[in-house]
Amino acid sequence: MSNFAKTDALIRGLDLVDYIPAPEAVRFKVATAITEFHMLEEGEPVVVAVSGGPDSLTLLHILHRLSAEKGWKLTVAHLNHCLRGEEADEDEAFVREVAEKLGLPFQCQRVNVRELAKKEKMSLAQAGRTARYRFFAEVLQRVGSYKVAMGHTASDVVETLLLNLFRGTGVDGLMGVPPVSPLTFANGLPGQIVRPLIFCWREETALYSRIHRLQPRQDQSNRDIRQPRNWIRHRLLPMVSEQFPNAVFNLFRLSRLADETARLLERWASSQLDRIVQDTSPSRIVVSRTLFLQQPQPVRRILLRQMTERLLGSLHGVTFFHTEAALELVERHATDASLHLPGGLKLMVVKNQLILEKSARSPNG
Repeated sequence: MSNFAKTDALIRGLDLVDYIPAPEAVRFKVATAITEFHMLEEGEPVVVAVSGGPDSLTLLHILHRLSAEKGWKLTVAHLNHCLRGEEADEDEAFVREVAEKLGLPFQCQRVNVRELAKKEKMSLAQAGRTARYRFFAEVLQRVGSYKVAMGHTASDVVETLLLNLFRGTGVDGLMGVPPVSPLTFANGLPGQIVRPLIFCWREETALYSRIHRLQPRQDQSNRDIRQPRNWIRHRLLPMVSEQFPNAVFNLFRLSRLADETARLLERWASSQLDRIVQDTSPSRIVVSRTLFLQQPQPVRRILLRQMTERLLGSLHGVTFFHTEAALELVERHATDASLHLPGGLKLMVVKNQLILEKSARSPNG
């Protein structure tokens, strides 16, 4: 059986895992994801992002159990977004207590995400993501690690795929949430975000946390259907599943196929980017416009995205439409042209060079 067929069976819960009791099936799925995507090496330090909800608590509990065998040195990291008043402070205290009970180091930071969004002219969601990535990068450097484990599940993959589709995306957006993604430190060094729960459904982590009496915190804002993700979760997917019972599984399969294709293209594009780069620093990347335009159009899109991720650590709101506008600018102008992009980025074409640079106030700047 191919790896894809095995994981397809795994995500559906077919005969491959039918004999495993429900909570241990989650542990088995986590171990499988870590192995398949080469997420964690034995004995390495790992930062675990814990919000206090069932997904992140399940992740921490399983990694702590597996660390006895794998020798991982875990650190618990919690970011207080200061958005929900006393409830957020109670979440912070709860996660701190969990870390203490497990005998694990605890790292915490408070960021007023609403003020950050206003200051840096971002949406609240973008500001929250920016604050988290900055915090994780700082913690990773502090503890001497370069991997942060986050509690995204298969349910998050499907919801993100649909969000990307509705908002406008390229093929890479069909991945939803990738199993592994880059995280760039402020000094330009690379880190990684790994997602060991990627084969687990939200219902499974809820069951796991109940059986193990983890007593997770519940964020009531996750019930607010005015938020697009919550609307997809609580309204759209239940309606679609009534008509198409296998829809959620099929969407997850699509994300896996897109991920396989994207990883192949990513490796090719990365080799091409290394070939056409003329100058690089933590705040600026310069490439040959001529060599850039020699690449096929799909590869050009990936090259621009990789340049963005190298500078910011993630896309930070740079969408498919921003990328298309940037490509049109590069194709039409050999010099004296520029375009501002989200995340404090500026794209310039000067004397047949393509220059992408970030301002001092941009994320990770």
